[in-house]
Amino acid sequence: MKTIVKQGVLSGMLVGIGVVINTVADNRYAGAMLFSLALLTIIQCGLKLYTGKIGFAGTVPAIELAVMLVTNLAGVLIPVLSIASQRKEVMEKLMEVSGNKFNNSFLAMFIFGCFCGALMFIAVYCKNALITVFCIMVFILSGYEHCIADFPYLIVNLSMINIGKFLCVVAGNSVGSILTHYLIREK
Repeated sequence: MKTIVKQGVLSGMLVGIGVVINTVADNRYAGAMLFSLALLTIIQCGLKLYTGKIGFAGTVPAIELAVMLVTNLAGVLIPVLSIASQRKEVMEKLMEVSGNKFNNSFLAMFIFGCFCGALMFIAVYCKNALITVFCIMVFILSGYEHCIADFPYLIVNLSMINIGKFLCVVAGNSVGSILTHYLIREK
């Protein structure tokens, strides 16, 4: 369990670094591509990321998935809030993006979460760097929602309604990933 906690926090931190670069990048395509460093590193190092493991829910114990989710959420805040506290323009951009993101309906957040979950499962399942980069870029450029990457946006724009929308993203990521695993497996 100690390893899951450590690797979960580190995975969250890597996603947080991706959130920062994607948030501040002047070129949205470059930001989306550079975000890929997070998942490429997580896959290469065998780290624990909820959105990369939830599709394997039948083989990964539920308690491990819960610990991954909580530690990923804690980890993502470390780089994002640290950098935003030192660079006013980063916090301003986080607030702007958050306002736009949580302006979507509950159903939209769930649907966008499902498609992101499908892409994250494919990225992890295929174990191919090019596919991983494209899956990340497609989810970002399409406006799909990723529960770990979205958490800092929730924190800077916290409300009960936004918490509900965030939970729709978690559910969507989970359903999309699990369903994709079901559709892709041969058994």
